[in-house]
Amino acid sequence: MKLGEEKRGFALSSMALLLMLPALLLVASGLKMIESGGETSSIQILADKVNSAGKNIAETIKLMQERKFPITDNTLQSLAEKYRLTTGLIIEITTSNDYPFWIRVKNTGVNHYPGTKYCTVEKISPDEWKYSFEDSDAEIGEAVDFDYDEPILHLEKIGEILRITIVAYNSTYSSDIYYYKSLLWENVGGIGQAHVGETVEIEANRFGLFTLINIEVRDPGNMARYAENILIT
Repeated sequence: MKLGEEKRGFALSSMALLLMLPALLLVASGLKMIESGGETSSIQILADKVNSAGKNIAETIKLMQERKFPITDNTLQSLAEKYRLTTGLIIEITTSNDYPFWIRVKNTGVNHYPGTKYCTVEKISPDEWKYSFEDSDAEIGEAVDFDYDEPILHLEKIGEILRITIVAYNSTYSSDIYYYKSLLWENVGGIGQAHVGETVEIEANRFGLFTLINIEVRDPGNMARYAENILIT
């Protein structure tokens, strides 16, 4: 059936529609926040905007995974660019292929993951790794020395067991150490070098090597920040 001029439109592929919908919803939520701006402080509005963008990006990636859409560096960077243009926020989406260890710095509340400038991963042998973190964060105005010893973790795969040892933590800060969503150590480091030298063992194939997608959203003035990591299996 031929459509009249007033009914003509265009068709979107399922992938294009999937990537556009969250951005359109975000625009609508942004307009709503502007309308109610008199009731909320500007900082809270900014934090809501950053949080909303981060959650929308995370939900889009999870939906892409659920629908079996290809998740590549190109599709992730395209998604990040769409949100940058729509929101004016700083959007970073990176990937890494490692065991899912990360830290939450107690003093500042920031999370640092493999695949970012705050963690290096060295493969010493086929069954041995060294994870080295920074606990300072330039995005919140801190000076970062990038000596990567806050903390240093030694990983060794022994059969079906993964043995993790805290080798060092040279900082007055302290951090919690996670394996994916599981807390392994709390309040590591600090003035007393708490937990340095300790070892734990976990099932090596519990998650195995993985692709971790790191999402970070912040405003240009670094007043608000959102971070999330998504495990792709």
